[in-house]
Amino acid sequence: MTDARWERETRWIYYDRENFQIYRKAGEASPVELVDEGQHGLAALRRVPLFRMQVSEGLWLTNKAALLQLEHFNKSNALAWALTMGLFATPVVYSDREWNQIVGESYYIQLGPQDRFGWTEPEGKVYQIAADNLVQLKDEIYRVCYLMNQAGTPSGGDLRISGISKQRDFSVTQEVLRAYGDAVKESMKQVLRAIGAARQDGVTIDVAGLDEFDIDDYSGELDDAKKLLDLGIGSETLKKQVFKNLAFKYLCDARQEVKNQVAEEIDGMKYGE
Repeated sequence: MTDARWERETRWIYYDRENFQIYRKAGEASPVELVDEGQHGLAALRRVPLFRMQVSEGLWLTNKAALLQLEHFNKSNALAWALTMGLFATPVVYSDREWNQIVGESYYIQLGPQDRFGWTEPEGKVYQIAADNLVQLKDEIYRVCYLMNQAGTPSGGDLRISGISKQRDFSVTQEVLRAYGDAVKESMKQVLRAIGAARQDGVTIDVAGLDEFDIDDYSGELDDAKKLLDLGIGSETLKKQVFKNLAFKYLCDARQEVKNQVAEEIDGMKYGE
């Protein structure tokens, strides 16, 4: 049994305010054929069923980081090749005599009293410059993509201000994610309102959410919760809410049924007994 022959299929879909048409062409020699046509779902509204989701130029992250990524890729390959070639050092003989000996693994060389033998090895300055430049390029890629918390190498001075700097970096990332969320919400509103109008549901449709994103460091959340509980505030409700908040952040990818069960178990617990 042999696999069927692969062939390229091209489709064209045309919309106007009431109708649609779908054309198909399979293979180079096949003619273009009409496979479907009729009225689309928004024909009663006399509206083309196409919706645009648009973001500003600053949110096209690939456009901002593409050249930097290409430069990082090329320099990384060049550095790896140079380091590999540097391992194959060439022997060098310093002598005033005529040199006609064969050099190899199964040969030996004879030197005079004043002759010297050595190897051509790279000094390494350009390697260090290249390695430092790769780190700078990596940090710049993170910076233009609004991920400043991923850029930079921590040092002793940076650790002392890491809390404040992380909050500042996370706030920038939050704003960018909110901008993406606003674009998605606007498109969802257009689609859902068009569907509601076509169905004549007579309802008001709005889209909420996509304005808070859990990108903070979870260890920081744990430290803050521990400090809050160590204050000894005599409130079971506060303790339960703190535990549920931590559990939900840790279980952000879990099913809602699991989260509901965890919340019920926390609410049923007794503290201070």
